[in-house]
This record gives sequence, C-alpha cells and structure tokens, in this order.
Amino acid sequence: MFFCIRIAQMTSYAYKFRQVGFVTSALQSEDSMSIFEKNHKVTFLIFGAVLLLVGCEQSQIDTKETVSRPVKLLQVEQTPSTSTYRYPGSVSSVKEAVLAFEVPGKVIKLHVKEGDFVKQDTVLAEIDDRDYQAQLDSAKSDLIVAKSDFQRYEKALKADAVTPQAFQQAKRNLEVAQAAFNQADKALTETKLIAPFAGRVVTREIDFFATVHAKQPIMQLHSESAYEMVVSVPESDWAQGERVNSAADIKLDNQLFVTLTAFPDKRFEGKITEFSGQADAATRTYKVKVAFSVPDKTPISSGMTGHAIYLSSNESTNILSIPLDAIVGNSDNSAFVWLYDPINGQVTKKSITIGNITEQTVNVLSGLKVGDVIAVSGVHSLYDGYPVYPMKD
Repeated sequence: MFFCIRIAQMTSYAYKFRQVGFVTSALQSEDSMSIFEKNHKVTFLIFGAVLLLVGCEQSQIDTKETVSRPVKLLQVEQTPSTSTYRYPGSVSSVKEAVLAFEVPGKVIKLHVKEGDFVKQDTVLAEIDDRDYQAQLDSAKSDLIVAKSDFQRYEKALKADAVTPQAFQQAKRNLEVAQAAFNQADKALTETKLIAPFAGRVVTREIDFFATVHAKQPIMQLHSESAYEMVVSVPESDWAQGERVNSAADIKLDNQLFVTLTAFPDKRFEGKITEFSGQADAATRTYKVKVAFSVPDKTPISSGMTGHAIYLSSNESTNILSIPLDAIVGNSDNSAFVWLYDPINGQVTKKSITIGNITEQTVNVLSGLKVGDVIAVSGVHSLYDGYPVYPMKD
C-alpha cells in the first residue's frame, strides 16, 4: 500500500514537471529535437506510473474474498396433506344462569355487584320476607291442628266412635295442611337469591328497594371453570363429516383448536360438545359448540371473539411443505429457494412451483425432492455460489 502511494506521488510530480518543461522550452531557444526528447521521457514516465497504480488497485480488489456465513438449514420432508378451516365465533361460558326470585317482593339487600366472583350457595340478594314468614307461621298452626284432629279421629275409629268417612276427611285435612306448610316454607326460602354454582356476576338488573315480580331476571351468573365457542359451519363443510350418534362420538384430537383475538399467539385444544340437527333456514349453517379449557389465571371472559380452527388431514396424499420464510420471489412473480450443497458448502438458486399457502408454510408442487437441504434464514442476502455453513441451534 505504501508503495502504491509513493507511485501516485511520483506520477503527480512527473505531470507537473512536464508542464513546467513545456513552458521553459518555449522561453528558451532550444532546438525542437531536444524538446521532443524531454517530453517523450516525461510522457513515458507518467504512463508507467499509471500502469503501476492500476496494478495496485487490481491487487487490492483481488485480495477481497466472500466470507462464509451461517444460515439456518432445513431438510425437505413429506408431510400428510392438511386443509385448514377457520370459523369465526364468540366465547360463552359452559355454565350460564339467569337468576330470578321465585316470589315477588321488595329488594332490601344486595350482597354483590357486577364483576364480583362468588362461591356456590352464596346469598346474592334478599327481598322483604315478613309476609312470607307470617304465611309460614299460619300454615304451621293449621298443620298442628290438622295433626291433632287426625290423631283424635284415628283413635276414635279404632273404638268405632267415628265413621270411616269422618276419618278419611281428617286425613285429607292433614294432607292439605302439610302441603300448605311446605309451600309457605318454600316461599320463605325463595326470598333469598342463592348462587347455584361458583361464577362471576356479569350483569345485575336491579338496585336497592326495587319491587320485583316472580321470575323477573335479576342477575346473570357465568361459570369460569370451562368455556365454549359457538360457531356456524356452512352446510358444504358439514357434509364432509361422518354421521355420528352424538357429539361424544366425534374424535378430533390435535385437529380442533380455538384461537382468540385477544390472544393471537395462543391455541387452546377444543372438543365438540354439541351441534344442531338441522341447518339454519336463513344462513344454511349448522351451529356447533366447541368446548375448550384454559390455564389458570388466563383472563378469558364471555363475549370474546375468535375462531375455531379445524385441521383436516389426508394421510393418503403426501406433499412437500417448507417454511414460508424460505421462499424468494423473482421479478416475474416466480419463486425459488436456495439449495445447499454440503460438499462445496455453497448455495445455488433453485426454481420451484408452489401450491397452497398457509400462515407459516407453503406446499411445493415441483422443483424439490425429499432429502434436499435448503436455506430458511437470510435468504434475501444470498446469491449463486455464496459460501455458507449450518447455523448451530
């Protein structure tokens, strides 16, 4: 390098000397032959220096070599043909209940608010029970009298003091009194709204001191132990399934999943628990419920949206499938991959014909065979003959 710099400096000096020589020779009265010899020598010096410089630059270019780089490699294999079906739907709890009082009255106590999680048998609300307590007390008194009359008539019948008809009437009176007591006792119990299972209060329709009617919706309670997604399956897809006696006969292990919009990177394994027996008259679809379980503390709630994903596998048809990241596009919209040669450690361009494209893979119809090794990382910075070596995991 230092030698080349010195040559460049000498060339610059020679060029300046040539210019000075022309001026000097014009001022002085030398003969034309002397001037020609001087100019010829200077020109020859400049030309030689230029050749040396070109040689230096060429030597620097020749010393640059392409450095081998690590890339992720993949061996092409055959996989069963898989079709993916996606059905949008919404999440609902497997156990949901609309809670209501069985008797009318004025609400005097509300123990929960919307969003509260409650345990089973928790008292959620109460209505004024004074009238129902009075009815129970009255029914209890009537029952005591009826029992006493029945016992008296029973003894009298044994002594032939009363007719059998009179005894039967006393027995019927006791039965009526017992039924009235049971009804009054149940009515008093119904003045308290009890959680039938553990869950979360998703809605509360009343406030304090509101007067409610019997069976008027008061709250909605959703269990968080299990969820399901309700989807609509077109009749064209439904017709591809097999006839079964019930949803319990449908086995789709590792083929049915649920994804949620709120958790796009997670998949929950699903199971069909219920399906409609006939298509909707308007949409020509079948309603299907897909149950799925979620890890503890995963904040999933009813009403979330997502998809039920069904992977239909056809093991009789094998295809070549490679990652979508391995595909490189040409300017004419054709595709190619970088084929790795383990002998010389280089990649070469290999044109392929692609088929079905999924979220992460693409099917290869032609251009590759089983056992080929291709680059799947850094593919946009490679070229024919580029030296590479396998990247360590």
